[in-house]
Amino acid sequence: MNTPNRRSLAAAAVALCLAALLAAAVTASARPAGAGKGKEPNILVVMADDMAQTDLQFMPSVRRKLAQKGTKFTSAIDAFPLCCPARATFITGQYSHNHGVVGNFAPFGWYGMKNRGNTLPVWLDDAGYRTAAIGKWLNGYGALDAHGEVPKGFDIWRGLLDVSAYDYYNFVMNKDGALKAWGDEEFAKKLVEFAHIEVDDEPDSLATIFAELTKLFGPAPYDYWGSEKPRDYSPDVTGEVATRIVRGERNSKKPFFIWWSPAAPHREDVSTTLMGRPGPDPRPAPRYSDESEELTLPEGPSFNNPGTGPTPENMNAAGPLDQADIDQLNLDYQGRAGSLMAVDDHVAEMVKTLRETHQLKNTVIMFVSDNGWLQGEHRIPGDKYLPYDESLKVPMIIRGPGVPQGQKVTGQISNVDFAPTLLDFANATAGRTMDGLSLLPTMKNPDKRPNRALGIEAPAPLFAGQIPVNGWDRPYEGVRTDRYTFVEYTESGDRQLFDRQSDPHELHNLAGDPGYAEVEQRLAEKAQELSECAGKQCSKIKP
Repeated sequence: MNTPNRRSLAAAAVALCLAALLAAAVTASARPAGAGKGKEPNILVVMADDMAQTDLQFMPSVRRKLAQKGTKFTSAIDAFPLCCPARATFITGQYSHNHGVVGNFAPFGWYGMKNRGNTLPVWLDDAGYRTAAIGKWLNGYGALDAHGEVPKGFDIWRGLLDVSAYDYYNFVMNKDGALKAWGDEEFAKKLVEFAHIEVDDEPDSLATIFAELTKLFGPAPYDYWGSEKPRDYSPDVTGEVATRIVRGERNSKKPFFIWWSPAAPHREDVSTTLMGRPGPDPRPAPRYSDESEELTLPEGPSFNNPGTGPTPENMNAAGPLDQADIDQLNLDYQGRAGSLMAVDDHVAEMVKTLRETHQLKNTVIMFVSDNGWLQGEHRIPGDKYLPYDESLKVPMIIRGPGVPQGQKVTGQISNVDFAPTLLDFANATAGRTMDGLSLLPTMKNPDKRPNRALGIEAPAPLFAGQIPVNGWDRPYEGVRTDRYTFVEYTESGDRQLFDRQSDPHELHNLAGDPGYAEVEQRLAEKAQELSECAGKQCSKIKP
């Protein structure tokens, strides 16, 4: 069997890995009736997957039709920048230490969430919304019940089954309890079967992972990775499904909540990182392959740079990137861009459909990613999880009735705020105690943004077993203010402290610096408080 390169191993660890629903008018008078609608607005959420905030440059329709027509949050962060924990926060309004999803795999993931039937779509459904989801759900979905599970709260369900959800041409969709495959059906179903490794017994070594891979797909080296037909390109397939559902709601007497969560620009995982398919990861939309090939990955100050000051023990695993790493990162950058260009096309089509069906004036559209993405910064060859801004920060834009146009909110907010905000928009009630706050007052007047410290946390390592990849992804607890980022890695006790005012690229670790001793002590105390907070207590912790 071919030995995976460093980039492949790092990505594989992430592989077996919406951040925000927001919505409508700022006051009752700002909730105008649409065609056949009441005062509550429709809500359309587009959630990208692993999208860096800087990737908005590839999405002219999102910038023009959403950002220029609405409000852009430039410092929206994830409390735990990892797929499943971030999405769980999105549907609960809680930090990971409260909703219980502190990892992507067993015993966590979708099946490890506390009270899975008490989430945002259920609350909206109870409030009278027609609800629909298209695309990726939470990690592990379908690994235990691929043939029938439809999460509670959805009237229309079009969920992609793990881990086929990450293959851009070969995947299986659950359509209200019935399965449909795209691409090579046999290959797609093997990807779903491979996902059992996420929930049966968490793999304790790479040997375990490759043994399961060999059982399903045969021994390496591989020369077949499923079919690759343009009509099966996943962001296009799910985007078209979402647009049809939007159009189908034009005569409904109820407001809708539609959540489209395309795979883009997430890596394709199994076929690329484990089976070794060469080329960009992910693959760009075929119509954008030539355009994306002209792009070159930017190499900013933090690229391949370990920084100065004390180095946490876990970060020693992130050694210098070699030329092969950089070349692959550049290919991946091109593929990511080409996949997001496809998403951008469907955003434009959805806005057009809303206008044609006379629903646009009463629809809040929110664009967001579940978490950010590191692309060579701090020597990380493609990952999230870590508490650097490239990983923590997500694009977040809201357009809709009553939402100020062309406005930017520059102060930090968190994904724990997204569910409370949505419920405020929808005049709905939560079924659990939430840790965040509604952002409606902030949208109306940015000066009213809550004055608080925000928790950042990773209560568990990415893998519990001895898997020698992504060794930097170790547990931490921390705090982020408008100026500082502080974390303590809970296994080693190592700390990082960055003054982002003077060091925006987070290159100079000030932990242990006598000149910052008072700041470090204060932030360490706040990090401890935030790691245990619940409900309103979380928002009372000041910077």
